[in-house]
Amino acid sequence: MTRTVVFHVVYALHIGGLERVLVNTISRMPRNYQHIVICLTSYSESFASLLPENTELIALSKREGQDFGLYLKFFKLIRKYKPHIVHTYNLATLELQVISGFLRVPIRIHAEHGRDIYDPTGSNKKYQWLRRVVSPFINVWVSVSEELHLWLQQIVKIPVKKTKLIRNGINTAVFQPKSKTDKAFIIGHVGRLSPIKNQTLLIEAFTLACKQDNNFANNAKLRIVGEGESRKILEECINKSEVRSAIELAGPREDMPRVYQEFSIFVMSSLGEGIPMTLLEAMSCGIPPIVTDVGGMPEVVAKQAGIIVPSKNALAMANAFIQLYQETSLHDAMVKASRELIQKNFDEEKMVSDYLSLYRY
Repeated sequence: MTRTVVFHVVYALHIGGLERVLVNTISRMPRNYQHIVICLTSYSESFASLLPENTELIALSKREGQDFGLYLKFFKLIRKYKPHIVHTYNLATLELQVISGFLRVPIRIHAEHGRDIYDPTGSNKKYQWLRRVVSPFINVWVSVSEELHLWLQQIVKIPVKKTKLIRNGINTAVFQPKSKTDKAFIIGHVGRLSPIKNQTLLIEAFTLACKQDNNFANNAKLRIVGEGESRKILEECINKSEVRSAIELAGPREDMPRVYQEFSIFVMSSLGEGIPMTLLEAMSCGIPPIVTDVGGMPEVVAKQAGIIVPSKNALAMANAFIQLYQETSLHDAMVKASRELIQKNFDEEKMVSDYLSLYRY
């Protein structure tokens, strides 16, 4: 059987939404595709173990700052493996498509899954210019949300015919509702501990909600699941909170369906997002979401399925916590609506089918 060799190029392979999309997509691809995941920096063994056994992993150990040796390493890898497809993910990997183009890799795809703290709104002119310069070397630009899709076309000025919207999808048979055993009202969050996720807002909002409502304070907990560079800052915020005993930094977890099933509501406080896998997974488990009005999240959270609050507004988020705690009928209605919305609009099978159509471009 002739195999189609695919390079997936990411900055790193650790716990994160983009990385889960990558793992889930590769796992459902036909066997005639040979996947090689190239990490500019590093990967975690535990997360890498989720990939199919025949997937090859290569870490290029990029140095801090500009590392020109990286380009030579990538050049040699293309010469060695002769990939049919190079699929890069997010801005950090974009420039490598120039090498792919010069070496005439047949299909070159770049995917925008979201933004980082250095450019949360996509307004940085330098990065817009970089995308335009590299665009001639790319066949298709993928975006995971309508907001990113329109931004590529209208702001970055990528030709419409070169853009493709493929929303993230999940396996709804894996992420299913289950009756809670913990009677506490658990406000849950899952994500990389990072400035772009703005988890300090969660702590501030939870503290405000506890001050506003004694009953809420006696029964509610905030649980933040994940790991990342913001851990120390978040620990300091928790230590300063008057309700620190009710706030937990739970660290990374791998039993994700069970993690969501323990929550009463799911919350995201991000400054910028595409369409977060964690949001889709939580809603598929019937967990009503409260999210900030950034990126693709408002595209996911319909009014009957959750609450959207202004970004950086701790009071609005605190009020939303209390509303879903007090109004049990509203909470219960959103449990059902969240699950149904994900089943209808964010199916993993469609996502994989859309990527396959590009791989046969």
